[in-house]
Amino acid sequence: MSVLLVTGLKKILGSQEILRGADLRLDHGEKTGCVGRNGEGKTTLLRIVEGEEHADSGSVLLAKGARIGYVAQRPAFDAGVTVRGYVEGGLAEVHAVERELESVGEHMAEVEGDALDALVKRHGELTARMEFLGGWESERRVETVLGGIGLAPHLWDREASSLSGGEKSRTAMARELVSVPDLLLLDEPTNHLDLAGIEWLEDWLRSIASAVLLVSHDRRLLDNVASSIIEVQGGTITRYPGNHARYVELKEERYSTAYRAWEQQQDLIRREESFIKKHMGSQRTAEAKGRRKRLQNVERLPQPFNDVRRPIIRVAKAERGGEEVLSVEGFTVGHDSKALLEGLDLRIGRGERIGLVGPNGTGKTTLMRALAGRAEPLAGELKKGYKAACGYYDQETSDLRDDGTPYSEIKRDHPKMTDLEVRSHLARFLFRGDEIDLTVSGLSGGERARLALARLVLQEPSWLALDEPTNHLDLAGRTALEEMLSGFHGAILCITHDREFLDRICNRIWLIGDGTLRDFRGNYSEMRTELRAENEERARIASERDARRKQAERKEAERKQERAVRDDKPRKPKKAKNPWALEKLEKAIMSLEERKSELMEALGKEEVYKDPGATRDVQMELAEVERDLEHKNGEWEEWAS
Repeated sequence: MSVLLVTGLKKILGSQEILRGADLRLDHGEKTGCVGRNGEGKTTLLRIVEGEEHADSGSVLLAKGARIGYVAQRPAFDAGVTVRGYVEGGLAEVHAVERELESVGEHMAEVEGDALDALVKRHGELTARMEFLGGWESERRVETVLGGIGLAPHLWDREASSLSGGEKSRTAMARELVSVPDLLLLDEPTNHLDLAGIEWLEDWLRSIASAVLLVSHDRRLLDNVASSIIEVQGGTITRYPGNHARYVELKEERYSTAYRAWEQQQDLIRREESFIKKHMGSQRTAEAKGRRKRLQNVERLPQPFNDVRRPIIRVAKAERGGEEVLSVEGFTVGHDSKALLEGLDLRIGRGERIGLVGPNGTGKTTLMRALAGRAEPLAGELKKGYKAACGYYDQETSDLRDDGTPYSEIKRDHPKMTDLEVRSHLARFLFRGDEIDLTVSGLSGGERARLALARLVLQEPSWLALDEPTNHLDLAGRTALEEMLSGFHGAILCITHDREFLDRICNRIWLIGDGTLRDFRGNYSEMRTELRAENEERARIASERDARRKQAERKEAERKQERAVRDDKPRKPKKAKNPWALEKLEKAIMSLEERKSELMEALGKEEVYKDPGATRDVQMELAEVERDLEHKNGEWEEWAS
């Protein structure tokens, strides 16, 4: 059963026909991703479905009684409304259904016959609606969503209108997630989320009963959430079953099949036209006329369209530097004398690709700016490697002059480039014709990102520091950027929330959190696997500790019971066991088990296994820890017996 039916949708903005005859159907509970190039009409489609904009023609039909959840790009909050209060407003339908359920239940005891049957039916409908809304656990859901989406508890009782732009967007989205609408419309919901928030949102969207129409450039999110993909291109909507990876395969297959069919028809048409031209007026004129008539009735296939435009990003080859790009000792970074990260000892080698990840506000950009020489550290020393030259990408594209143009921004840095060279370079980044003279202040986020990259690659850097380089880039732009970085021979340090990007590009991850930095070898998925293994090991140790405590308590209870049923024969008093001794012993066992895990992890680190002396030291300490652990476990067994 459909929750949304869009038919023949047309929308014209200025002289451009954004949508022309677009059709769309979504079923209840269906999770659909919406993709397409920037400017193709994805956001316009969502705004028309929600009612913020009106179509020039066509219809948008919702299932009877269906409710839409939509997050405005610039949410507004009434004065005095707190974050928690605003999000709790999303439970309005839950409370209304709850009140009606109570009222119906009371009236059921007062009537009979047809009236009772009607109330029983209504009670069933309300119960089903309550289950859809998850209303039985709605009160707990508010805090679950607020925490999951990355809004810290100290913000929950703040006035919503005082929040930052990103916090406002997360608050508005939290309200819609809490409300569990029949149809949830999300336009780039990951823009203001960190990686933990994105992964939480992913799980939440999979679990809710709502139908979801999700506009996103996050390939991993679309792979893990969507059961179908719609592509908005050339004013029409094309549906593909499966997730994003399947969409990429099917799109190529469909295009190849359609193009072969079109080519075959074109060959047929050329052969027929040649025959007609050759034999018209000859002895085979009748046959030629017949073929001409049949040819006129052939339904011509349109030439398949496949927009393959994407930036061609090539970094100019810089002179090779030393093996070490930079190193820091005792490095401390922060704001206004407030340290975010302290005492860091780090090294970046030539060719390393490092992803810098962690919750928002933990100091990722601050550290990157200091390493790139764009900000001063609070303490510590930075040593640059031989001929190390950094190319820095600022996520705010603040290096661009708002009163400039794409053409002038390139000439500003490279005045000796000819007009043809500038135009050719900008064309690789999809700035063509009059677009090179557009004012920077009027460019979209994606266009600003492409222009910033166009300037960056002309710097001939030996290493790159990239702060959210994929923000505002569509899927084609992200693919082009990944191809460029894959062929770049220098080191890369990047901050991004795109997990697919981190997996494809990075071979090392720096994880920041709680004022510390952890260094992981491998890409993002490999880091997540290692962290899960650590969490499972901690859970195992805690479980074993609890099991030992319960066993000791059970044996003590059994001994007490035995003493209670013994006869009262006089016997020598037995020295009581000190219960604190058991607790001390268990803490020692836990500490040894944790140290054993740390040593096992150390054996897998490059700086250890490549150093025979370090390996020997770790192995000797590990043997001592295992011996002590065996001894302590023996003591515990004696105590518990």
